[in-house]
Parts: sequence; structure tokens; C-alpha cells
Amino acid sequence: MTLFQLAAYGLLCSAAYYIVPRRIRWILLLAASLGFYAARAAACLPFILLTALSVWGAALCIGRITDRCETHIREQRESLTSQDRKQLRATAKKQKRIYLFLALILNFAILAVLKYTDDVRGWIGLSPMGLLLPLGISFYTFQSTGYLLDVYNGKATPERNPFRFLLFVSFFPQLLQGPIGRYDQLSGQLTQPHAFDITNIRRGVVLMFWGLLKKLILADRVVALVNAVFSAEAGQMGGAAALIGVLAYSLQQYCDFSGGIDLVTGIAELFGIHLAPNFRRPYFAVSLADFWRRWHISLGAWMRDYVFYPFALTRAMSALSKAAKKRFGTDFARALPAALGNILVFLLVGIWHGATSNYILWGLYNGVFLAISALLEPAYKRFGEHHAALTANTGFHIFRVLRTFIIVNIGWFFDRCAHAGDALRMMGCVITDLRPEQISLEWLRTCGIPPEDAAVLAIFTLLLFVISLAEERGMHVRDAIVRLPLPARWALLYALIIAVIIFGVWGSGFNELSFIYYQV
Repeated sequence: MTLFQLAAYGLLCSAAYYIVPRRIRWILLLAASLGFYAARAAACLPFILLTALSVWGAALCIGRITDRCETHIREQRESLTSQDRKQLRATAKKQKRIYLFLALILNFAILAVLKYTDDVRGWIGLSPMGLLLPLGISFYTFQSTGYLLDVYNGKATPERNPFRFLLFVSFFPQLLQGPIGRYDQLSGQLTQPHAFDITNIRRGVVLMFWGLLKKLILADRVVALVNAVFSAEAGQMGGAAALIGVLAYSLQQYCDFSGGIDLVTGIAELFGIHLAPNFRRPYFAVSLADFWRRWHISLGAWMRDYVFYPFALTRAMSALSKAAKKRFGTDFARALPAALGNILVFLLVGIWHGATSNYILWGLYNGVFLAISALLEPAYKRFGEHHAALTANTGFHIFRVLRTFIIVNIGWFFDRCAHAGDALRMMGCVITDLRPEQISLEWLRTCGIPPEDAAVLAIFTLLLFVISLAEERGMHVRDAIVRLPLPARWALLYALIIAVIIFGVWGSGFNELSFIYYQV
């Protein structure tokens, strides 16, 4: 299936969705999702079905234990003391924990074996086994287990219909790139029979082709330069080439990932379903923490709610904080759990990308940086009114954006290089061996970017920047397009389609459905 076939599949399924009777529209969505998954990876279908069934069953058992306990307490209210009620709930919690742990161990063991076996074999010098990696396994595992944890913590009611839950797990647009949906935000949308709304169709189509523009014109065009720079020996290219390479990778990664998110979010909107936002102009961030609140938002929120807070609020962290208070003061003690939590979260995010040294160091780089920021935050607050006035200054704001952009791109060296040592050598070249004379139109041509491609990259990157800047300043560009008079709206839409057709790189995007995070 190609990108355009995916878009066409979404359009055809949405047309059928509004034709069939309202009561079975969610069933059509389920059939479309399972059909999509079977067409892409039929051999992997048992894995997603196993995840859905195991999590659904565990959540149902947890819900029944909770209901029995609360019903018993309610019926025996007069004869039970507060200590009795507390003991009953503690016993119920132990029983629920068994189902929780069994489901979590099963699903994360499947994820770990299929995703990391080859990485671990590489550590010890063994050849890869080439195990089958199910499509979107990380996304649907995290989404399913997030629901299970919400049920365990009493934040969600167990879904009694296994097919409705399977739709929540397998909804086909989000399998490719995410976002990682929350049950309370998504399940009702999936099963509700949405009425036909032309505004949703218009918004969805505009977003779909905007995503295709970012993916096909920018990401798939600049990938040749990225591959040329990062596949060369670090010593063959000077620091200027390494710098251009990492900037090109920054563009590729953003346009590939956010373009894919735009495409699948647009497809979902054809059905009247609004997926959670996953990007919010991250390269306008003013700090590394702000960047990660804007980039892959759903993964960050998942890590925050199910890893960061549970870890920071453990008894061990509380004891460590109390001990630190005696030696280093209140401010340090309060910040310490957050600092260590950030290191843990980004170590896991690095491993989520892959269990290799470059990804692990990339995660630690971000985690340690955020940990230091958390520990220094009390000192920042002491600036008081002076700091508030400074942050309101436009020049200082631009400085903070550029500073964050540099910090992020240093991290991308680790993310893209095959080995951590290569990343360090390339960064060293930027500082000690710049060689700017190496950069020329001929050099770009040898890297797979002829002058005409360089011009296309420059023009559409500028367009992306202008639109992103307008949105950062509060303009809702897509809403403005949808509200345009019919001739102007169609002219813009046709211009978008024609641009994708003329300037898209068809060798990769048209022939295969592939994204950087296609099988994470």
C-alpha cells in the first residue's frame, strides 16, 4: 500500500461509513481497521489480537473485583468499621494487581522479544534472527496498557464489549504513526455514529495533503543528503558537512513524523474522529522541556502519567528527597525526584527507539539535560521580576529558541548515527575541522541533491516555516482555508495537490508506505 492508496482507502472507507446504517458504523470501522492490518501484515494479526484480548480480559477482571468489593462495603456499611473497609480494599487491590502485572508482563515481554532480540544479539556479536516485528507494536502496546492502568487506578470503566475495545486498539490511521490515544478521549468517538459534516471532510482533506506535502516533498527529498552524510566515515567530511547533515536530518525527521501524523489525523477527521495532537511547532520551543512538550506529545504524556509521576511519588523517592533536604536544602530536595524521573523517562524513550548505544546515549543526553534544568529551576525563579521582563523581550525570546534548536540538534547526532562514537566524532569535526570550502552545489549533487532539488527544498522549507510561524502567533491556518469562498478554497486545495504530484519524490513515498517510526 502506498501513501496515496492509504489516503484513497481512508476516503473510500469514510464514504462507506456515512452510507451504512448508523448502528453498525463502528463495526465498519473495525472491519476497515482489521482489513488494513491484515493487508499490511497478515502474519502479525495474532499479536495485536492477543494484546487486545489479554488487556480487555485483565481490565474486566480488575473491574469486577472493584465492583464486588464496593458492593460488599455498600451492603454491609452498618456492620463494617473503617478499618474493615480499608482491609477489604487492600485485599481487592492485591487481587487486581495480579491481573495487572500478568497483562503488563505478557505484553511488554512480547514487545521486548520481537523488538529488541536482534539488538541484544548484536551486543554479544551474534547475527540477527530477523524476527517479525508487528506493525505499530509500540503504539498499540502503550495505548492498550495505558487503558489497563487507568482501569486499575479507577480512572476508566472497563469496556465490556471485546470488539469495541479491539477497535480502540486497532483503529487503522493511528497504527502507522500514533498518536497514542487515551481511552476516555477516543473510545466514545470511535463507537459514536457520527453524522456527515462537510467541514470535517474539508479540514481532513486539507490536513491529509499538507501531511503528504511535508512527507513527499521535504522528508523524502532531503533523505538522500542525510544518508550521504551519515553513511560516510566521520573523517571524510568536514564539520560544515556534518552540520548540514544534522540540520537536514532535523528537517527530515520532523517532516516525516509530523507529516505522517497530519495524514492519519486528516483521515480520522473524515470519520468525525479527532485524534490527540502530537506536534505543536516544536522548533519554536524556548527550552528543551518545552520542546518535549511539543514533540510527540502523546508519548510524552504517556511517559509522564505512567512512568514519571509513579516513579517520582514512590516511597523510595520520598525517602531520598528527605535525606537530600538535610544535606542540600529544600529546593534541591524538591527538584531531585523530578530530575531522576526525567533521566528514567528519557532512558526509556531512548530504548523505545532501539536498544543500541546511540539511542541510549541520546535518551541519557536529553534526560540529564532536563535533570540539570530541574535542579537549577529554583535558581531561575530567583531572577523574579527581572527574569520575567527579560523573557518578554523579543530578542531574548529568539535567543532562547535558537539555543533550544542547537541543544536539540546536538542530540540528533546520537539519534541518527549508527554508533555513539560516530556521533562524537562528527560533533568533534564541527568544532575542530569545519572545512566550509567543502560545501558547494557540486557537493550537494554528489549527496543526491541536484540544484533543482535544492531549490525545491529551500522554497518549501520556507513555506513550512512561514505557516508554522503564523500558527505560532495564533493564526489557525487550516480553519482560515476552510472558511475561504469556494473558488479560493478549491484553488488552494488544487495547488496543494498539484504541488505534491509535481514535486513529490515518488521513488520512496509512492512505491511503499514507509515512515521513520513505521515499526517502532
